[in-house]
Amino acid sequence: MGARTAEQITDNLGCLDFTLSDEYLTRLNEISEMNLGFPHDFLASDGARRLVYGSTIDRLDNHRGEGR
Repeated sequence: MGARTAEQITDNLGCLDFTLSDEYLTRLNEISEMNLGFPHDFLASDGARRLVYGSTIDRLDNHRGEGR
């Protein structure tokens, strides 16, 4: 930041004192959403998971709470 005094640091950090509206947060979330595509979508599919884990798939602990 290039500040030489505490006052300059305080002034520079003042730019962080703001709140985004729900509308802006929604827009930012929408435009920054990523489509992971292949291979993520393939590896997350039921078919690929059953191929990798076989009959043990039903015994896996889904710690992230994501659907199968």
